[in-house]
Amino acid sequence: MKSMGAGSVRHALVRPVPYSYDRCIRTSREKIDVAIARRQHDEYCRALQRLGLSLIWIRGDNALPDSCFVEDTAVVFGEKAVICNMREKSRANEVTEVAKVMGELKETYRINPPATIDGGDVLVVEDRVFVGISARTNLHAVAQLKKILGNSRMNVVSVKVHRVLHLKSACTYLGNGVVILSKGCFDTSILQGLGKIIVPRGEEYAADCLAVSGTVLIARDHAETRKLVEKEGFRVEELEMSEFRKGDGALTCLSIIL
Repeated sequence: MKSMGAGSVRHALVRPVPYSYDRCIRTSREKIDVAIARRQHDEYCRALQRLGLSLIWIRGDNALPDSCFVEDTAVVFGEKAVICNMREKSRANEVTEVAKVMGELKETYRINPPATIDGGDVLVVEDRVFVGISARTNLHAVAQLKKILGNSRMNVVSVKVHRVLHLKSACTYLGNGVVILSKGCFDTSILQGLGKIIVPRGEEYAADCLAVSGTVLIARDHAETRKLVEKEGFRVEELEMSEFRKGDGALTCLSIIL
């Protein structure tokens, strides 16, 4: 089993699935079962705890249907936390409680208008920060991130995203210099020097994995992707994500790893 290349992590910020979750912003017309979503979220949280993470809960809010997708509200770079300015007006207030908690844990910065950014568009790979330019994230945000990280050794790289909501919908980092991705969603030449796992056609959803301490969490029923990840030496656990997929969310969306 491989160990993670990005250092040890100890905590995960999570937020309850609101009873209004079936009114979240989404492209799917499939009916969301909120009760099942809450059970799937419970299992997700238990998996994080099994992997050694302590959970830090953000207070739930049924007035914010998308708020379980806490990843979009903030991005963490070591001892710095960047609070996002979210383009979707119905999600803007999601950052309020997250900012309060982050302010107690990290040196906190904010992305300000005209910049907009969702955390799901920010992929950190060792000393590189890839920022997806998408319907939710713009180049103004990239400029502000570069300024915030200016005194660090991190290199911020922007990349245009196609066909998916966020960059991490199509690519996530597994550790040890290996990324997993689905083809045709962005210019993969930015990933030069990294090992790449290409998910098979029909299993594109599995490109959004969550790696914690050498274990890779993947969405259930993506058998070929699981084989490819295990072939690289990673331990794999599968989680049922059906109700979050209907909400255009995936594994990384439900937590902020600290």
